[in-house]
Amino acid sequence: MNNVYKVINNVPTHLITWGNPFDCNGQDVIVCITGNPGITDFYIEFGTELHELTSLPVCVIGHAGHEEIPEQKSPKLKGQEHLFNLKGQVEHKLDLLRNHIDKNSKVHMIGHSIGAWMIIELVHKNDFMQTNILTTNLMFPTIQKMAESKNGIFLNTFVRPLHSIILFCAFFVNMLPVIVFNFFIFCYLKIQGFPSKYFTRIQKFLNHNAVEKVLFLAYDEMDTVLKLNIDGIEKLCPQTNVIYSMRDNWAPLNYMKDLKNVKPSLQMKEVNISHAFVLKSSERVANMVSEYIKPNISLVKG
Repeated sequence: MNNVYKVINNVPTHLITWGNPFDCNGQDVIVCITGNPGITDFYIEFGTELHELTSLPVCVIGHAGHEEIPEQKSPKLKGQEHLFNLKGQVEHKLDLLRNHIDKNSKVHMIGHSIGAWMIIELVHKNDFMQTNILTTNLMFPTIQKMAESKNGIFLNTFVRPLHSIILFCAFFVNMLPVIVFNFFIFCYLKIQGFPSKYFTRIQKFLNHNAVEKVLFLAYDEMDTVLKLNIDGIEKLCPQTNVIYSMRDNWAPLNYMKDLKNVKPSLQMKEVNISHAFVLKSSERVANMVSEYIKPNISLVKG
């Protein structure tokens, strides 16, 4: 596994890779777009398992501005909103695919949550994506009526009105002495039953600058992700796999029925896994995805 730092769509970006997806002699590449928050470290176990199961180079990309880059000043949101809203995040992923991934490689796309919506947008508006993608996996996709979902209603009703207070609390927490700040994280991990390796991941998530951009993107999702992008869905490659959860407060199962009506040929699967699968079910979901990718790997070897 490698931590890679690149400037993508004018934003310093942290990528996590296995193998070399930027120069692999035309070997297939797996590209995973995270959910929101777009903190790549949460996908380490998922990416590791995918790489081991498929032997393909893997690249996980989060969202612009959601992670601070070492020795670089975090870009400000104010005056640069176009880089951090949904449209800017799609351009961010397009830059990666068009200008950084090995140009001779075919791609297996994975999108988690809002990452699935971004893949549909990319395919809809960029014809080269259709010819370059071999398989698509949309995992727990938030691609319609986000504001009408249980979590969407909570976000708009309780979180959004308290935006300034939440940002102040995030700023205050970051001002606490390190030992106190770390103690609170340790207690949270114990209460949730998360392993200690999540410690630094939670630290990244609580960064004041990151929280601001995470919420900014979330509000844009509520206002933008309304109807299914039917034209984009029609352009998805024939080898498209969609995974929904039986207990998902962002993408309930009745949303799955709507998608099936639009494109009946899509392969769909219901699972009893949390929407935030990377917290406790990374290996299990990676196994499902790899079983879909492996039969469709091209014959080119790195």
